[in-house]
Amino acid sequence: MQKIIVFLDIDGVIFDASKFFTNFCNKFIRDNNLQQDEVTKLQGFYKEVKKEKGFFDPQVFLDKIFSQFTISKEDLVKLWLDEKSFKECLLIDENFLKQIQEKAVIGIFSKGEINFQKKKIEKFNSFLSPENIYIFEDKIVKINEVLAKYKDYKIYAVDDNVNVLESFKQVDANVFTILIKKDQAEIINNSTDAVIENTLQVVPLLAE
Repeated sequence: MQKIIVFLDIDGVIFDASKFFTNFCNKFIRDNNLQQDEVTKLQGFYKEVKKEKGFFDPQVFLDKIFSQFTISKEDLVKLWLDEKSFKECLLIDENFLKQIQEKAVIGIFSKGEINFQKKKIEKFNSFLSPENIYIFEDKIVKINEVLAKYKDYKIYAVDDNVNVLESFKQVDANVFTILIKKDQAEIINNSTDAVIENTLQVVPLLAE
């Protein structure tokens, strides 16, 4: 029987990064009694970091806040690394991963700052093997390199970015691609094998 691996993206698949950022901003605004112009500045830092780095780097983001607002670094980091917020932003649970594990190896294929991305999936470390976790600043250029390690596997790729899934197909047309549809966004002319509304719908799509 052919081995199966399911590569899960982190943001939008395992973790709600937008909710996490909103939660942080709301707490920071409340705790520091920010005025509207300060709120706008805080929210603008996120876009600035992504534009500068090409991905979100939390350390750069926090440095920008620290340089503009009166807050101790210790308190800022504590607020950012709030365990409750990380748990609230998870889109899956252990039961989902157990169901996946019954059929396949679980892999991670994600873009971002490695320590922050790993923090998002920390709760699920018992289900993940380090050798199957791939986190890059630009993951599309790494697809060929990663897939080369799994030539004997039936590969599933789960992402909320259609461009990433199309890149998987370009490297290996046999990869089964699963797109998680964002909100009510219209998907036009995509070549993905399946479109679902939430990550929990992945399990029935896996080959018996």
